[in-house]
Amino acid sequence: MTHDRREFLQLGALAGVGAFGGDRLTDVPIRFEQDDQRSGVRADWPGLELRVTQGSDRTAHWVLPGRRRISAYVFGTPENPRTTGQHWVNVAEGPVKSLLEEQTFQVGLPVEQRRTSSDGSSYTVTEILTGYSDSAQEADGELDVTYVDRQPYDTPGDPGDTLDTAEVEASFRDPAGNRYEVLLDHVVQPPFPPWETGGGVVTGTWLHGVTGTGTPLMPRLFNYGALWGVGALRVNGELAEEGRVMHFMTTENVRKADSYALALDEELPLSEDEAYLGRQHHTHLFLPPIKATPEGPKPSPVPTAFELPNGETQPFVHFMWDEDTIEELVVRGTGEGGETTT
Repeated sequence: MTHDRREFLQLGALAGVGAFGGDRLTDVPIRFEQDDQRSGVRADWPGLELRVTQGSDRTAHWVLPGRRRISAYVFGTPENPRTTGQHWVNVAEGPVKSLLEEQTFQVGLPVEQRRTSSDGSSYTVTEILTGYSDSAQEADGELDVTYVDRQPYDTPGDPGDTLDTAEVEASFRDPAGNRYEVLLDHVVQPPFPPWETGGGVVTGTWLHGVTGTGTPLMPRLFNYGALWGVGALRVNGELAEEGRVMHFMTTENVRKADSYALALDEELPLSEDEAYLGRQHHTHLFLPPIKATPEGPKPSPVPTAFELPNGETQPFVHFMWDEDTIEELVVRGTGEGGETTT
């Protein structure tokens, strides 16, 4: 039996699309395209491009600092604590080690940063205020992001040495009306053990929670597309700072319908009735208090203009586009192109 190149393209494409599951791309157009210029990745790996948009007339939220409820599934109990992050602080080196010593929540949660129940049998909430809270206010925002997943794994070397790319147009307001725009310069592979970012853009996989990739203060969630990158931030039309670390991800809905509370791992997946607005997915933007420098990542508050009740400005950005649209999934490989829809 012989097989032509088109068959192999479509077999590889179906394997890549299959990672999303049959019910996750309902009504999303899927397009197959030939790309004979691909190099440096496995021949059987289909390059995937996922475009996501949301207009300014749809619901969005600015997330405020607050304590995060603690998942027993991820963090254990006072008798048997888990995911403290100390191992990863110990194995990290240089600027990454210094960063994780200050921001251990990127890889775990030290026991001294956890509150316990009155009987001492369980953890309740974080001692620290986080960017992963239940507290948020409605705001305005527009989004057009394309995740270009060209390699399935991280590679040694410079964090920016990757085939993955992305295109981003994202603007939004905080609750006080200040205007923000993020400008992606390039995709990076964050050098945090034990993160596995698939070259800086990943599609059709799982992040956060117990996965080891991303802060475990977010629940383990299905990810349609995610990117980690470095770029600039504009505030009220002025360049506020360059070299800001940024993370976009389009994921299953992890916000609750009745309160906008961030679900715990044990509460997922949310049913249509449980999910905010009954939506299947939404898109997050994180600007963590981290800046990229030639020496490596360093702690650095995001220069927002949003003043908190304590008189300080919010040192991070966590913005949610709650009514996003997955416009199209493009599958690229070597061979003849074709087109289909789900």
